[in-house]
Amino acid sequence: MRNHIIDLGLFVFLAVIWSSSFLLIKIGVETIPPFTLTAARLCIAAVVLWAYLLATHTKLSLNAEAMTMYLVVALLGYCFPYALISWGETRISSSLAAILMGIMPVVVVFLAHWLIPDEPLNGTKALGVTISFFALLLLVGIAAFSDLQQDLPGQIGVLGGAISYALCTIYIRHHKPVRIRVLATGTITVGGIISLAFAFAFENPFHLEPAIRSLWATLALGLFPTALATLLFFRLIRRLGASTFSQINYLIPVLGGLWGIWLLGEPFSWKLFGSLAMVFIGIYLVQKSSPGMRKEHWQACPTRE
Repeated sequence: MRNHIIDLGLFVFLAVIWSSSFLLIKIGVETIPPFTLTAARLCIAAVVLWAYLLATHTKLSLNAEAMTMYLVVALLGYCFPYALISWGETRISSSLAAILMGIMPVVVVFLAHWLIPDEPLNGTKALGVTISFFALLLLVGIAAFSDLQQDLPGQIGVLGGAISYALCTIYIRHHKPVRIRVLATGTITVGGIISLAFAFAFENPFHLEPAIRSLWATLALGLFPTALATLLFFRLIRRLGASTFSQINYLIPVLGGLWGIWLLGEPFSWKLFGSLAMVFIGIYLVQKSSPGMRKEHWQACPTRE
């Protein structure tokens, strides 16, 4: 029970961290182009995680199996979705993008049913996902569906990013356990190298003149929504299961709205709190129906730090 409460608390904490990235990215891209910003946050995170490995006297696994996992997770969890979603959002509205991103937990739940034996789909889980999805619709408004006539390639881009995140979640949950700090460091390092190649190919980072505020935002992105969040990400997928963890995709937009009210002075809306309540109900139903939350699962799948 204690592990249950700790991991659900970390789940909400991770959602808070990730929801702050919207604000930080908005500040960062004021003077730093997207490929360079992505490369910078990943490189900062890589430095932090390498320092963590050295401090804990942990060696990075470099065998073929480990390198394959680093590459797959880096591509599916970072490079592909960052690029596809950023590009897609230049062509469609943010409200439509939020709805399209809501497909990610749905894809995870169905894939988990077929690919992960201890995460079958049932009525309670389906109800939880449905409630969470309607919470997202309450937040962005049904009118966002009128935007479906917007640029089709942009919609496909965001959908591609959402599906990429879903595949990454399933892949990590399905793969045999690797030490979290090792997996995080290897993945972020590979992602940083790939992102650097794109940054130098398309944006010429050495000729930029970023503002101090953008640099601070980039540093914060690297430390919190990337380095710290990646460690929590790998832990929680194993501890909560893919289906429960994927519900974080519904919680993040709501918390992002609260950040806007608090820091940007955006107008208060009762929809935010109504959506938040619905998302928590949905998460409760999904985790209640997941074997990953039962006591025997905690004993069978200890977290390997």
